[in-house]
Amino acid sequence: MDTKPEGIVFEQAGSSGEAMELIGRIFDVAKPDAVYSEPLVSGDYTVITASELAVSMGAGYGGGGGYTPAEEDDENGEVSYGSGGGGGGGGFGMGRPVAVITVGPDGTEVEPIVDPTKIAIAFFTTFAAMVISLSQVMRFMRTKKLR
Repeated sequence: MDTKPEGIVFEQAGSSGEAMELIGRIFDVAKPDAVYSEPLVSGDYTVITASELAVSMGAGYGGGGGYTPAEEDDENGEVSYGSGGGGGGGGFGMGRPVAVITVGPDGTEVEPIVDPTKIAIAFFTTFAAMVISLSQVMRFMRTKKLR
């Protein structure tokens, strides 16, 4: 089963209503029916997939304003005002299947879906941490012997 994302979607919201709609679509990923699929029934067997979900988002806004007092304005002696602002945000929603639940005449069986990429990343991360820790211990031991 291929669990690669289909693509990245970029959208721009022109108003706060559109922004709230986009945020709602991001959180649609985390609905309870997204965790467990609709049961698929074939004869005496029912199959349900269970998924892992991740949702993240961030937003920010900034603004400012100011004025130029009349004594600093060299053209016509009037006060000048100005302001500006801007905002932005982003979000991420992801789901992937992690197990298949089969219910049949012989009982219920849960089979995990193994992700070799996650296992490889965990292995190499653990290996790198062990190498770094060992080098730190060896360096500490060498400095103690010199004293």
